[in-house]
Amino acid sequence: MGKKETANPAIAPRVSLRKCSDYNADAISEIVGQCIADLGGIKKFTGSAKKILLKPNLLTPTPPELAVTTHPVFIEGVLKYLKSHMGPDTVFTIADSPGAAIPHTKKELQRLYDLCGLNYLQEDGRVILNTGEGFSEASYREGAVFKHLEVIDPILDADIIINLPKFKTHSLAQITGAVKNMYGILPGRNKTILHTKFLDIEKFCNMNLDIYMFAKPVLNIMDAITGLEGEGPGASGKKRDVGLVIASGSGVALDNLVSAIMGFKKNSVPVIQCASKRNIPGADIDNLEVFDGSGRVSDIEAYAISDFMKPGKSVVNIISGNRFVNSYFLPFARNSLSLSPFQDLDRCTMCGICIEVCPEQAISLSKKDKNRLEFDYKKCIRCYCCSEMCEYGAIKMKYSFIGNLIFGRKKVK
Repeated sequence: MGKKETANPAIAPRVSLRKCSDYNADAISEIVGQCIADLGGIKKFTGSAKKILLKPNLLTPTPPELAVTTHPVFIEGVLKYLKSHMGPDTVFTIADSPGAAIPHTKKELQRLYDLCGLNYLQEDGRVILNTGEGFSEASYREGAVFKHLEVIDPILDADIIINLPKFKTHSLAQITGAVKNMYGILPGRNKTILHTKFLDIEKFCNMNLDIYMFAKPVLNIMDAITGLEGEGPGASGKKRDVGLVIASGSGVALDNLVSAIMGFKKNSVPVIQCASKRNIPGADIDNLEVFDGSGRVSDIEAYAISDFMKPGKSVVNIISGNRFVNSYFLPFARNSLSLSPFQDLDRCTMCGICIEVCPEQAISLSKKDKNRLEFDYKKCIRCYCCSEMCEYGAIKMKYSFIGNLIFGRKKVK
């Protein structure tokens, strides 16, 4: 765990992408194989590993057609390819700890796999869906902000990790890709505390980089057949057909390419900015080797989605650690310029997950109307955990009057 990456101008991280429009396991297996061949072949990544952990994005217990989680057929296709190239004694474990509202317990993990449609993957006996509740403390001295962390036990037990992220936007971090997906190795509700501890977006992204670098997947294969645009990464995002499979040995490089496909300007996504400052390979999009079925791609912009809906802008994302700014401007920016959560009454079931997951206890039941929520925007830190964890997409985003004048949208649909 935790192999340290250092920049080397002679090494250009390689990313491969192929078109794939349908969730068909045989087709996905073939396309994954083509991508991996571009990257140097599967043995380059797996070696003699016998215990392989697959880390999908299982943010919430939601059906796969919502595009919130890595599709089970995508995972099936990856497994089909791996099984055909690995020995019969190789064991594959699928493990994740979902979002902060969901306890890391056997009961909740079983519910997660059931609703995400993964149960059938373990029928041949070579695949294990982890339901263990155990986690351990680990040390990571090389971390920029995270020297010690608690991770679920299957991460420490695996010979190698293969990361299976989903193509999605993120209201706070702009994108959620390979790097952010490894946040799920932290057990359950520990994530809520970290949103408060690492409120500053730069510290938050450096924390995610530390977690990714600690676990260091050998391979990242993204389900970009369908994804989310707008206010992802949860059910408040809007499903979008993308039609791609993307793979790389570098999660940073993969995320960099994904940000370009989504239409973000060069080095404008916070996690890529942080990776660049830390000289992590893959942070310079001009130094990537990108391959598709026709060979090396000379024009990455050819894959950009021109009308892709990005998350709403947030001034809080660019605020520095200046004491004056934090004391005086930050409260104004949070309340007046940043996107703020609000309740969609047509979708809300009053399940209470948003209240439970809020790290600042800024959401409560209305005393006047049992079917309404109350948001204390002075307490709200705009971490968007409430929107991220709502299984019904009932927490939407809106600007204040001043914010709408500046950014030109009354709310984000």
